[in-house]
Amino acid sequence: MKRNIVLKKVLCLMFSSTFLLSLCACGKEGVHAASTLSSSPASSVTDAAKLGSPSDSGTSQGTGESSAYQNAVEAYNKFLSGTADAQDAKKAISNGVVAIQDISLEPDLKTYYALFDMNGDGVPELHLRPVEGGKYVVFTYTDGQVVLWHDGPDYESPLNNGAILYERDGAAPTHINYYYSVLDSDGKEISRVEFSKYHSVDESSLSESADYDVFMIAEKEVSESEWNSLTSAYLSNPSDLIVWNEL
Repeated sequence: MKRNIVLKKVLCLMFSSTFLLSLCACGKEGVHAASTLSSSPASSVTDAAKLGSPSDSGTSQGTGESSAYQNAVEAYNKFLSGTADAQDAKKAISNGVVAIQDISLEPDLKTYYALFDMNGDGVPELHLRPVEGGKYVVFTYTDGQVVLWHDGPDYESPLNNGAILYERDGAAPTHINYYYSVLDSDGKEISRVEFSKYHSVDESSLSESADYDVFMIAEKEVSESEWNSLTSAYLSNPSDLIVWNEL
């Protein structure tokens, strides 16, 4: 006889309303990514995918946005080189000002960056993450300054539609925790859906099942088919437009 031991670390949410809100972000088209921190108009425009319609939280690509793109990339280069700081109004990383040295760039650990427009305003955000450990941080460029837009654990990954997917494996028993987070134009979280799946364990807690057979959405256990149906909209979102490069 088995009993399920699960680590219920998720927030108590009204899943149905959050599910509908988050699905709106699932339909947004991805926006542009760049493979290098180049300020040339050719790479800024040619390598960029066309933005979606205003209803998809995008705008039309125009000549004015090329200049905004260039200005952002130039500011990001100064920040990465250590000749300029970023602003941290949220005081999430510092007391209000962030230097590149504040983002755990260990000499022996690789750090990766990506340029990708998360909020559809035509200006790419600068995404930074270490190859292991540390934080996943996102900066944007506004009013002539590099500004912290989002910070989270390195288990987060940006998606083509501008949402964020968190995925972390765990043990005792074997499980995977997820959340799908939707952010507004300022990087504030407006909805989150949390879900997970576990192996079950026997009464002695010494032996666990060979595969996942416990499925959770928020604090509610559901069937496998229901879990697959409700989470497919989140887990099927691609992230191929975000191109990561080593600093």
